[in-house]
Amino acid sequence: ARVLAENLLSVQLANGSAMHQYFPLTMEANEGDSREEPHLPDYYGDDHLWIVQTVAQYLKETGNVDFLQKEITFFDKKLPIEQREKGTVWEHLKRSINFTWNDRGPHGLPHLGFADWNDTVNLGHGAESMFNASLFGKAIIEMLDICDLIGEHDYKLVLQNYYAEMKKAVNEHLWDGKWWIRYFNPAGEPLGSDKNQYGKIFTNGQSWPVIAGFAEGERMISALDSVNEKLNTANGIKLSWPGYNGFDPSLGGVSTYPPGAKENGGIFLHANPWVMIAETIAGRGDRAYQYYNQINPASKNDELEVFESEPYCYPQNILGDEHPQFGLGRNAWLSGTSSWTYVAGTQWIAGIRPALDGLIIDPCIPTKWETLKVRRKFRGATYHISITNPNNVSKGIVKLLVNGEEIEGNKVPVFTSGDVTVEAVMG
Repeated sequence: ARVLAENLLSVQLANGSAMHQYFPLTMEANEGDSREEPHLPDYYGDDHLWIVQTVAQYLKETGNVDFLQKEITFFDKKLPIEQREKGTVWEHLKRSINFTWNDRGPHGLPHLGFADWNDTVNLGHGAESMFNASLFGKAIIEMLDICDLIGEHDYKLVLQNYYAEMKKAVNEHLWDGKWWIRYFNPAGEPLGSDKNQYGKIFTNGQSWPVIAGFAEGERMISALDSVNEKLNTANGIKLSWPGYNGFDPSLGGVSTYPPGAKENGGIFLHANPWVMIAETIAGRGDRAYQYYNQINPASKNDELEVFESEPYCYPQNILGDEHPQFGLGRNAWLSGTSSWTYVAGTQWIAGIRPALDGLIIDPCIPTKWETLKVRRKFRGATYHISITNPNNVSKGIVKLLVNGEEIEGNKVPVFTSGDVTVEAVMG
């Protein structure tokens, strides 16, 4: 994980943005599909922000804070490696934040760039992205915790101001009444609005504001309920609805697919675990687990004549219910679904996740589950975790014992060796 993080950091440019892809054997990097569209921006608005979560997760898992001081070169294809600018890992992360903060549009939201996570929506110069805003918010949450750890108090105040302003912009400009708008095009017109004929609602526009802490209370619940009502199917959650019907050059590649296929209203599995995570944040374990089971490839054994994909790995996408071959799995193995679903299942449904200063016990489970047992190796120790749910709730720890002694809260301190017994009671 550390080597991968270092590779990703080494293809970040000095301005804070990042190359879209690289060849691991030579570390040659390029701008991805944006090279084929010279009239569009040449960077992706999300690429540089993912590394913040990667490094934060590495620090939580290992406690290796010294990694932040390691020097890594910034990418410059015009210069040999020995002549490229260097910066510490911490400096790389700060430049990621600064690039997005300085690359905002008229609504105060980050520009889309060539695209965000959804590579196929290419709106042009000046477009703004809800996804990039939320990814930025999540990155700041991680950075704030690191600031506390390393004593960066002044920078923490700067980040808190960035976060507050972005949260305000999201809530002022992107709420559509029942769910969140996904994009503004260069003319300032919304995509992912009930006002649109096609593409009225996008899944990532509802899950990520919750993950970022921008969506709270009634808006959080309304948006997630809209996902369930308008986007959920027996085979998983669609990426958007309704699908675009015919090519539209102002939208980009998404309109080259028929309705219900791939990013155009297909069940793009990579986005499903983000909804699972959002539902656990909302405290709805039954629905989170429902979504987990819907896309489990092992559940397709009795439907292989429809699924037509390996039942032991996730496909990239499943054709949605606007397509005549609804339920057909496509592009097996080509997906980040497995890793994100593992995170959703272990860290958010089971709720055992690392923090910089301990192991958080925060399950959000189906109400019918009465017990849950987990063995977790963490920083040299093995934690034997037993969770009981006598009142059939989805979320909430009312009692926590570590090696027989009751402690406050739901965070187990770090042990560096041996076996640790953890008993948690929900209520």
